Amino acid sequence: MATSHTEPIIPGALIDSLHQQDRSRLLPDLNQFLLAHSDLRTAIPGICRRLNRVLPHTHAGLALYETGSTHLRLFAQQGPPGAAELPANFTLPLDGTPAGEAYRLQRPILVEDLRSPQFTCEATRELLRCGLRSGCWAPLRTANSVFGAIWVSSPSPGTYRTEDAFLLNEVAGQIALALANQLALQQLKDMRQRHEAEEQVRGDAFLFEALAQTSAVGVVQWEEGGLLSNGNDAYLRIVGRTREDMRRGLRLSDVTAREFLPLHDQAEKELREHGLCKPFEKEIVQPDGTRVPVLVSAGYLWKKCPPWVAFVTDLRERRSLASPGATTQPSGTLRNEALTCKSPAMHKILRDMAKVAPTTTTMLLLGETGTGKEVLAHAICEMSPRRDRPFIKVNCSAIPAGLLESELFGYEKGAFTGASGRKIGRIELAHRGTLFLDEVGDVPLELQPKLLRVLQEKEFERLGGTQTVKVDVRLLAATNRDLAQMTATGQFRRDLFYRLNVFPVRVPPLRERPESIPVLVKMFVQKFAKRLSRPDLRVPPATLEALEHWCWPGNIRELENLIERAVILSPGPDLRVNLDELRIEQQKSTEAAQTLLEMEREHIRHILHDTNGVVGGKHGAASRLGLKRTTLQYKMKKLEISRY
Repeated sequence: MATSHTEPIIPGALIDSLHQQDRSRLLPDLNQFLLAHSDLRTAIPGICRRLNRVLPHTHAGLALYETGSTHLRLFAQQGPPGAAELPANFTLPLDGTPAGEAYRLQRPILVEDLRSPQFTCEATRELLRCGLRSGCWAPLRTANSVFGAIWVSSPSPGTYRTEDAFLLNEVAGQIALALANQLALQQLKDMRQRHEAEEQVRGDAFLFEALAQTSAVGVVQWEEGGLLSNGNDAYLRIVGRTREDMRRGLRLSDVTAREFLPLHDQAEKELREHGLCKPFEKEIVQPDGTRVPVLVSAGYLWKKCPPWVAFVTDLRERRSLASPGATTQPSGTLRNEALTCKSPAMHKILRDMAKVAPTTTTMLLLGETGTGKEVLAHAICEMSPRRDRPFIKVNCSAIPAGLLESELFGYEKGAFTGASGRKIGRIELAHRGTLFLDEVGDVPLELQPKLLRVLQEKEFERLGGTQTVKVDVRLLAATNRDLAQMTATGQFRRDLFYRLNVFPVRVPPLRERPESIPVLVKMFVQKFAKRLSRPDLRVPPATLEALEHWCWPGNIRELENLIERAVILSPGPDLRVNLDELRIEQQKSTEAAQTLLEMEREHIRHILHDTNGVVGGKHGAASRLGLKRTTLQYKMKKLEISRY
């Protein structure tokens, strides 16, 4: 039924109903296609045909990461007949290419023009030679592994939009699951060929153990009749059981939803006849009643008799939708642990976060720049029921005031000059997920009522539109400014401040938790040594002590940058940190700040002298300074200035 003008628009409706129907059919259709094709390399043309209906493109490709290297290697590609192709075994560096960025950051990448200075390596020039100009890149990621990247592209710049990158990311999730299953079966085939001469039970156990430890999916032995044994850690996480549960005897009927049990009988029949079974989907039931959708495939290890080897892939990843600026869960967890360290203050913050994260309550993160407010926002999202939903970040200070409204709320075609089509705003993209407004204190005053309406009424209109858009968004906000003082001086709306300040969290600066510094230093040294392919560096006790006693005006960000520079310049085996350089920089900064305060104090005193101490009124000091009377009074109090 068509949507009337009085009905709210469902978030995510893009161009028209027909296009939306094609998009909604894409993922189920693609899922059935992947189940019927075990070889992804030969399935690429079929994938591209289905994807082209809703995401038109001329070129597409897959590249997989080579273990221990710094590049991705081309796995498959698709282009128009007669067009130039990438060379066989073509490699894409992790740095300087969109595919490498998507793999490293584990989020979709949208590139309007490959001629951008951001991508100037030889691999990018080869992509341009083959006719790629703009495109979307997405990581091939499952819950446990990242295999590589997929892309679609066009010979024209500016072809794709943010929602196109999101769609490709969903497709990439399904392809990654199929790829994980294919790699597991290929690994089984390779091991079977290497050991087909072995006829000992010890050989069976050895092969299965090696397979279970190296597989990226859940692996378990499947006895005839449904008895399960020797599940690896990934499988135990999926079914929510322990090794003790498995030792006591775990059967397929114990972990499978009742309506899917007939599938096991058919699978066992195929295993007995052919040694393999056709992959099938089912739902696993965990002890607490949680249902987990999985993809199951199975085969014999090296003899066509039980026990067989079953590969179980968690399909919950299909429901997640990555977003720009989002931090992936594994790295977010690591960074969160580094922030916690041995700090009692951070332990208290995390205890409070654990209580409020499962709710939909708005949270306000306060603290100096560089203290890790964004990391905490990711941790809150990870602890919430919305962890598998979009996490949309907007840095309000990085977007010009005139563009912030269209970026947040989107716009309709014709809303202004150059608005050639509808744009979905960040708030709408965060529907049923989490919206993180960084530097919320920089939101223009005239835009704040519209943001307040989103918080209160859960609705808004796009720029230039008349139809109401309903949204379900959990808001997290952060700022390094004093919103209470801004409210007092009229720079921030009081009602919006109260809405944001429901659950405030003050993130302490690094100088107030020096016990966190040793763990942070160790983490950053390991991070940059690995990135730069350097051996591990030892941090001398004297250097660590000096870092612990430093005041760190730039907080964790300053420490991270310092360690990166030190890793680059240290020949090894010890980390060398130039602390004298920091002392000079801090001294210059302090002197400059003091000079600026003195200049401001003298200027206000001069104006007050000219107005005979009159602050308000048409000819008062506030009017001459271009300030509100309350703002000038605040500055006078802060700078200890009297009227006379």
